[in-house]
Amino acid sequence: MPTGPGTGDPPTWEAPTWKALGLSRPRALPLTGAARERLAHMAELRDIDSPAAAARAGAEYAGERWLAPDLLGVRPWLPPDTSPREVPGAVLRAEWTGFLALLGEYGPWVYAADVRALQVLSGAYAALVRAAQAAPEAVALAAARQGLADAAHHTLLVRLEATPYRRPPRCAPGPFSLADLERTFWSLAAEQAERQRAAWQARRNP
Repeated sequence: MPTGPGTGDPPTWEAPTWKALGLSRPRALPLTGAARERLAHMAELRDIDSPAAAARAGAEYAGERWLAPDLLGVRPWLPPDTSPREVPGAVLRAEWTGFLALLGEYGPWVYAADVRALQVLSGAYAALVRAAQAAPEAVALAAARQGLADAAHHTLLVRLEATPYRRPPRCAPGPFSLADLERTFWSLAAEQAERQRAAWQARRNP
């Protein structure tokens, strides 16, 4: 009996792919040994201690694809259409001084009030990277889909999958474990931003 398109049979179900999450070619970006070592280590750091420093950082990183989505995604009080060039200054005005950092070669951009806050975020991201490296691709894909269902800027697993970052698993996490790790990271970033914003507003309006 004939099957397939035009025969009246229901359409064949296709498994979700990375392409559906915006990644056309998984593992297409090269990953040198040095870059692999930096996957979960700080790749960029700038001390934003003045409006001039914020302007310099904005000019330097204006071409960074994820700068604005990462910083604005956890700061709903900032206009979502703020350009990358303007984001550091906008964050400075709302939260005052801090550190602008890129956590890992393909990681998130963050703005943290102090070194301790930066360490907390760095640790949370490193935990996600380690777990993802040990996860089968299907598990990472399921977790990435869950992350995007949470919020449009939850793309850390998608970014990692653009490189051959995975290592042989020792104890592979489940998809919801990976999704929970990414959710934890973004929750920490949002909580820190809100706390710093509230503290700065309180100092400005005693």
